[in-house]
Amino acid sequence: MRFPHTPARWLQPLPGLIAALFALLFAGFLLVTRGETEQLRTAQLEQDMLWQKQAIEQQAEANREALLALAATLPGQDYTAPPFQARVLTLIQTNPEIVGLAIHNGGDRARWTAPQARHTQPFDGNTGWGSLKIVEGQPLVTYTTVTPDHGNYIVATIALDVMLQHQVPWWLGQRYQISLLGPNGKTIAAKNQRQFDPADQAYTIRLDRPPLGLTLVARAYNTPRALLADLLPWLLFILAGAMLASTWALRRHIRKREVTEAQLRSETALRLAMENSLVTGLRATDLDGRILHVNRGYCDMTGYSAEELGGLVPPFPYWPPEEIERCQAASDAILAGRLDPNGFSVRFMKKSGERFDVRLYASKLIDGDGKHIGWMNAMYDITELRRERKALQASHERFVTVLNGLDAAVAVSDTESGELLMSNLQFDRAFGLPDWRGRCCIVPFVKRRTEPPVDAEWYDIFSKRWYQIKSRQSVWVDGSAVWLEIATDITALKTAAERERRQNETLQQTARLISMGEMASSLAHELNQPLGAIASYASGCRNILGSPDPNLKQLAQALDKMAEQAKRAGQIIRGIREFVQRRAPSRKRCEIGTLLDTVLGLLGHEIVRRDADVSLQQSTDLPSLYADPVMLEQVIFNLIKNALEAMDATPPARRALAISLERDGEYLRVTIADRGPGLSPEQLEQLFKPFFTTKDTGMGMGLNICRSIIEHHQGRMWVEANPGGGSRFIFTVPFSEEPNAIEP
Repeated sequence: MRFPHTPARWLQPLPGLIAALFALLFAGFLLVTRGETEQLRTAQLEQDMLWQKQAIEQQAEANREALLALAATLPGQDYTAPPFQARVLTLIQTNPEIVGLAIHNGGDRARWTAPQARHTQPFDGNTGWGSLKIVEGQPLVTYTTVTPDHGNYIVATIALDVMLQHQVPWWLGQRYQISLLGPNGKTIAAKNQRQFDPADQAYTIRLDRPPLGLTLVARAYNTPRALLADLLPWLLFILAGAMLASTWALRRHIRKREVTEAQLRSETALRLAMENSLVTGLRATDLDGRILHVNRGYCDMTGYSAEELGGLVPPFPYWPPEEIERCQAASDAILAGRLDPNGFSVRFMKKSGERFDVRLYASKLIDGDGKHIGWMNAMYDITELRRERKALQASHERFVTVLNGLDAAVAVSDTESGELLMSNLQFDRAFGLPDWRGRCCIVPFVKRRTEPPVDAEWYDIFSKRWYQIKSRQSVWVDGSAVWLEIATDITALKTAAERERRQNETLQQTARLISMGEMASSLAHELNQPLGAIASYASGCRNILGSPDPNLKQLAQALDKMAEQAKRAGQIIRGIREFVQRRAPSRKRCEIGTLLDTVLGLLGHEIVRRDADVSLQQSTDLPSLYADPVMLEQVIFNLIKNALEAMDATPPARRALAISLERDGEYLRVTIADRGPGLSPEQLEQLFKPFFTTKDTGMGMGLNICRSIIEHHQGRMWVEANPGGGSRFIFTVPFSEEPNAIEP
């Protein structure tokens, strides 16, 4: 409810009520008013002294920071240079309490003294604030700072009486006599109005910051009071009203000031706490890029303290050498005002040398007068964020692969509990999982492992189908570890591979039979030699036995020769039988030299008949092979036989067959080179394909079978031109005995 006329009702009788009350309470009013005035003066005195204490301490701290900044610019500069002299002159002119400034290198005498200095104190070997000294009646203290290279010491002499004169404002000097007491309690400086006498009311407060041991004392001046006895009754109303008004205004001013100061202290403490509690690094620089201030977060990120970073200009020590151009470009862009709203992505270096990625944002630094004085930078460590982003991106790509793998059964299960988290439609259909199954656990297809990832085959005994299993550990959307398993149905591939294996075996058997048919004359020649020898030795034995006195020793020798020739014939027959016999592949340890000797023995008659010059180059450090010797013999047999046939049109003097056996890392490298007509580029492209042949009567399966045998042994086969004419057939097989190289 509103009462618009209420103030007028009580304002009208107010003067009469005040006059009546004033007459009755005149005496008490004077006493109470005097007491309240004294309390107000005391309170005002306390507030003024607190303000004065803060002003002196701030000026001392400003002097210290100015000297530290001066010391930071001295290394590498000549202290007699005009820029340094100008900085010193500015420092002394803006801080008149600095009455002395000298540079020492640690000795007794100063290397340099400011020309404007009036007092210069010697260097006592200590840094920081020195003790109080009275020189020619003037209280002096020193502050010593060392340059960053520890090569020089700057000793500044500060006159406390000059500081007091400049720091006490005129309005405060009109109210109080301000004195500065030394550690011994004696007055060392004062500012007073000689026309006023100090009263007994005094207030003492100690300075909390260096130089320590000083005390600030204020005494209020006595104010003369005029006795207006005759005019007192008439002026009483005016004086009372003025006193009430001034008292009310003074109280209001004091309360506002107290509230303002309390808010300022609270806000300053809150801002400092907020700044230091941020994980974000904050940095303030001037217009030239010189660091003015850094918060705790910035120091924690770089590993440098605020003192180490203060006053530095680019390039900064936390810029990595390999990223200095990129960091300099970002710094130049900020100083030029080209501020990217998305920030600058750069890499910094900790003091320990560790690199970390940051996102740097910049904005203008505006002072209280609205003037642009520098730049404010906020730095965020995004190293972990980038790592997590990459992990999430990889996880997303894996899930996309799962969703797009329509021809494979895909499942994701929890690592610890085995709970099925996700499966695609193909997985549910292949393994009979209903749509309404709810939460369930799955059994791994094969034994899982992290490194190396699982890549194996698995046979489903229920559906009678083969699957290719790929198992990988991944990270789920909630950050938990999961297993991603992909099962691809390879039953058709298995069936086709088995069918192809049987066909290859048939083709290999056929090729061996054809080869043996072509070798019939050679084999007859090889068998005729031992059989002829046996017949000759048998005739010799009959002659020995027909003599009157048989030589039993010669007879025994002839019988031994017959046995050797029979054994040789048996070996030839067994070699032919083993080469032609159809059987399953069987790997065992064998020597490549032995296999080559067997093949050259089988083809010996062909080599002699075709008048070919065979040369062999073999390394001495060839390990044993773990392979099927019959299959490798067939490969070598076909390649040598093809090489001999390719040189039919070559003049006999140039029919050279070069065989090389050498080691190529963990592989055996076999090279069979001929001097035939060579192969055209079109023939090279079609050479290893089934049913392609360069012979008039060939089947076109020999080289295809040879390549299949070599690839079955995890090797390679290829052909290239032979320098000087002809072709070189090369194949490699591993020496390894790894399980995947062993036929089960």
